[in-house]
Amino acid sequence: MREITGFNMTQTINVVDAMCGAGKTSWAIQMINDTEKVGFGTSEQYEKKYIYVTPFLDEVDRIQKATDIDFFEPEAKGTKIKSFEALITLGKSVATTHELFKRLDLNILDVIEEKGYTLIMDEVASVLEQYDISKSDINLLINNETIEIGENDKVVWLDDDYKGEFSDMKILAQSDNLILQNGVAMFWTMNTRAFEAFDDVYILTYLFDAQSQCNYYKANDIKFKKYSVKNTGGIYELIDYDPKIEPRKEVYEKLNIYLDDENNKKKSPLNSNYDSREKLTQKQRYYQLSSSWFRKTANPEDLKQLNNNLRNYFRQVESTENKYIFWTTISDFAPKLKNAKCKWNKNNDRTNDNFVALNARATNSYGNCTSMAYVYNRFVNPMEKNFFREYEIEVDEDKLAVSDLIQFLFRGCIRNNEPMNCYIPAERMRTLLKRWADFEI
Repeated sequence: MREITGFNMTQTINVVDAMCGAGKTSWAIQMINDTEKVGFGTSEQYEKKYIYVTPFLDEVDRIQKATDIDFFEPEAKGTKIKSFEALITLGKSVATTHELFKRLDLNILDVIEEKGYTLIMDEVASVLEQYDISKSDINLLINNETIEIGENDKVVWLDDDYKGEFSDMKILAQSDNLILQNGVAMFWTMNTRAFEAFDDVYILTYLFDAQSQCNYYKANDIKFKKYSVKNTGGIYELIDYDPKIEPRKEVYEKLNIYLDDENNKKKSPLNSNYDSREKLTQKQRYYQLSSSWFRKTANPEDLKQLNNNLRNYFRQVESTENKYIFWTTISDFAPKLKNAKCKWNKNNDRTNDNFVALNARATNSYGNCTSMAYVYNRFVNPMEKNFFREYEIEVDEDKLAVSDLIQFLFRGCIRNNEPMNCYIPAERMRTLLKRWADFEI
């Protein structure tokens, strides 16, 4: 068991845990706009300064337009991180992306603490990432005395003059953010100062208990409290967390989820025709469409059949124009599943297709889409699972899987309380979604 090392944080993280569309962002905007001014004349200013973090640049623009406080966005001139530092040094409120936030170093966090900021984080942060390095390279760096493994498996960089292949790793290690797990896997973890430095922290998300950020808080002994959002006549308030107020059944009933019709032989069984189902064990069926299934089990015929299924679903089962479709799978396999209905742009320009990343959150760009496909069976990366197990923290894989699925569903028109067609070929994912609707998860 790895020792839990807290950072003596006195504040409790506020987690606003509510379904998509419940009003989390609206509550945050309302809170910002309710901020009072202090001082007089030219010295008048708002009593609070904010850093608003969101996954996408278009959401930064939305916050700037919806709030009375002047939110500044770091400029691309020079480097955005330098622009961010200049803004907070001046005490400006800043709206930025998750990608920039995770690059904040200890010096910038010290300025944030000195100036007294409130953090509002729209959706959870990427607090844990596996660093891509082989075991042999790790041993080489150790043997060359470039690194050593210190207390609690922290990677300590020894060679200050190093300018080789792993220079990016040097930066992570020098920020006290790199951990070696069991001598074979290296992880970057967000420094807890990223949350400790703020006067108040609000995380806007859903099913927080399933997220890596929740496990990260537990591993670092960071306290948090969950809240639900209540909307009374357009006025939003936080109340004690209560999932029972969520309209799960109403949402589920508006999802037209495709199921094989075994009694009608004329219909193609799109949920089971890509495998030799009668020959599979229950365990094999459970893991179908997972990452390991795609990479180790699926053969070209399986992928071809899935490709045909997607095309047939959007042409014959639920005939939908391409502009009203959004779909996803593992990005590596999207080129093999793309077709005339499910578009994928090889130049990674997502504006020219209807493919949406598996981890897409906090975007309203697909709210007009009436049909979707989720060709994936979500499990936790085994290395990440083992990482948290070192702290005696068990990851809830089922809750994480359904959390990601719900986030993806709510990119489409269901977020506007409109019926939506759903092709979800993984049996486990359909089962978990039904269990969520029945409040079993």
